Amino acid sequence: MSGGNEVSVQADITSIPGAALDTVSFTQGLLRAVSADNVNHNAVIQVQAIGACFQSNGPWAAKVPDLLSRTSCVRLERLSSWIGWEKNDVPAFMSRTAGGRSAALLCCALGSLYSSGQCGMTLFDIGRDILPLEQQTSSPIQLGDVCMVLESKLGCLGFGNHFGLQVTRLRQCFWDAGLEIPGDLADKPTETDMHAFLINFRAALLEESLILHYSGTRCSGTFLSLVLAICPEDVLVEVNGGIIMRGCRDNVIFSISSSPNSQAEIQLETKLNPHTADLHKRYIIVESQHEFNRQLNFSFNGMLSSQLDIDFAMAGANPRVSPKLVVANFIASMAMSFEGKDFYPENPSNSFRAQMLSAQGFRTALGPMYRSIIRDRLEKVLCRPADVLQDPATEHRALKDTISAALPFSHCICGICATGDPWNVPKHPKANTIAGRKWKICPVNTLWAAVGHVMHVALLTLFVEASPKSSMRLQPGFLFHHYGETYDRLLRRDPYQSQFLVYTIHRDILKCLGRWGAILSELYESQEEEPPIICSSSSTSTIYPSTLAYPTLSNPWVIQYDLVEGRLHHASDCYDFIICAMPGEKEIKNTARSKAKSSIKQGTITQSGLGEHSSLLMTLRPAIIQGRRTLVLRCVVRQVNDTINVNFLDIHLGLMSLTPADGCEHNLSTPLVVSDSAYLVKATSVMEPVPAGKYEIGMTLTHRNKESQFLCCTRDITQLYQGDCCMLCAIIQAKREGYKVVIGGLPSAYHVIDDGMAYRNAD
Repeated sequence: MSGGNEVSVQADITSIPGAALDTVSFTQGLLRAVSADNVNHNAVIQVQAIGACFQSNGPWAAKVPDLLSRTSCVRLERLSSWIGWEKNDVPAFMSRTAGGRSAALLCCALGSLYSSGQCGMTLFDIGRDILPLEQQTSSPIQLGDVCMVLESKLGCLGFGNHFGLQVTRLRQCFWDAGLEIPGDLADKPTETDMHAFLINFRAALLEESLILHYSGTRCSGTFLSLVLAICPEDVLVEVNGGIIMRGCRDNVIFSISSSPNSQAEIQLETKLNPHTADLHKRYIIVESQHEFNRQLNFSFNGMLSSQLDIDFAMAGANPRVSPKLVVANFIASMAMSFEGKDFYPENPSNSFRAQMLSAQGFRTALGPMYRSIIRDRLEKVLCRPADVLQDPATEHRALKDTISAALPFSHCICGICATGDPWNVPKHPKANTIAGRKWKICPVNTLWAAVGHVMHVALLTLFVEASPKSSMRLQPGFLFHHYGETYDRLLRRDPYQSQFLVYTIHRDILKCLGRWGAILSELYESQEEEPPIICSSSSTSTIYPSTLAYPTLSNPWVIQYDLVEGRLHHASDCYDFIICAMPGEKEIKNTARSKAKSSIKQGTITQSGLGEHSSLLMTLRPAIIQGRRTLVLRCVVRQVNDTINVNFLDIHLGLMSLTPADGCEHNLSTPLVVSDSAYLVKATSVMEPVPAGKYEIGMTLTHRNKESQFLCCTRDITQLYQGDCCMLCAIIQAKREGYKVVIGGLPSAYHVIDDGMAYRNAD
């Protein structure tokens, strides 16, 4: 490398005369890219020029060309929408040049550490220092937009997972040496310090005589992760005097060690030349933000495992028992053994019961293969649970013992955690008090709160099926410190009223993706009404219930949310959400179905399709909700000459709370003679599945159509699915257990025995 030029050999477009930019191929490619991602073309060129000042190598650099140019696509045919990446977008344009690829890696790291505005200001300051004046053509906002577009498409690399791995390696070195583990390895540098680090980093890569030398511990995991993502072949890492990693060159040296009263330093040093004694140093005292970085973008695989690694590193804790295993064991034990009623207060009202999980809880929601689903999905994000599990209370005690052993209560600096119950919310101080500010930064409180958040997200991921390259940002929301107590109270049989209602579960799953979580926090603070959202799309991935693509009810059913890489597209634009109605009581009333005043079948009721619909039309229209680009979903159900509008979210939530009827030994096609029955029964349809009478029970005649059975699901109404029993037994159970509607359906395709194994029935 030569230090005589401002920009390296791989400068790409920056050394091309301005007139050359008018060539047809370049202009067409650039215009296609900026139109696909709605960013400023000058900002694209400036970011590419900044990238040309950095070299990239290593495993990530080898993957970048294919990842930037990929055009994966998942289509929602019924909605005329698709999720994925457009062809010839800005990342694909960047993949053509070495500078563009280096810029993409740099933006991948910055976008996982900072917000769009912070990234834009950092790139703006870097460009001001290293680019000629004529190439400084864009504002921080424009540069931030380009940065986040590139970070979004490279989110599948999982910078958060990479960050967690590097921090764990450093932490393990201190543990193996018997030294106290520093609690600042995973701190986030301020934007000023990141700018200074990158300027020196770029100088060390371009000039052979310069070395970037880092010493100390503060922010070391963050800086090391960034450098290893961009050019691992130029790095040497020492921990407490021992080399743990060495590339082909020593342009960047990390000397990580902790000593009393030591400060982290970043020094740009010149190699001693035998013909001169000149030595140039620059000392920078690194400040940091000692809190978990919510900007980190995690690959879905290993997401919670990496977060726990970072949480324990920030607390300076290294447990003897794997916290990942004890969390996975507790969640698996609870999901496999708890019935639906175990998640809720005793003696709930019928309106409350209608919003609860089904009677068998996760065993119904996840289908007959629930045991393998629970184990496989926990293994994907956290750790595979043990083969033999204890009861939830025992596993919960083991979890709490593991945390307290890893970071004893003697480390508490607020005086509140030291009582031995950090999850006791009533003892938490108010945030705006002196005690509250001290409590917020207490390492014991922070670690326990983080583990509580991981527990809750682990439970939610049991419903999520993720595509291989999907990624997300973990957003704790405004009740971050309440998650741990939620499960404490659950095991004391004193649960929160609404924590595990089907709408809350649905909302929390969408909140995990990031963007919806931020909006929920804003709505909570402003006390605005939440729109009925059914699909959430971030800059990297989109999540939606599988019923949105396949609105049917198969017996047995599985509640599943699909996490797909890419953004939500409709026509030529990208959107953040799909909602099922505009906010407001008027819109809710417009999609409410009336109740059946009369029976559609008099006398003897037989299994039939008399109550089925003729067609289902689903359409989307653009709207702006709370300042966000949104699609509004309209669902129109037709039956012969009648038409109604329905709220798709209400139907989906009804499915989440639907309970299958107990099986019986009778002929399933046995007719129900209403005149001989001691119960008030009405035959109902998709248009009016709920009977009007207070003591009446509705039997929907939808036995032949799975889509009709799904459309009969209703929020706020207790419902039973006929399935494996005759109509009379289903009505008897509905009357005994307080169900308002029995949905006429087909027998199960599986037979489930007590040990949780499932076998397909013979056709």
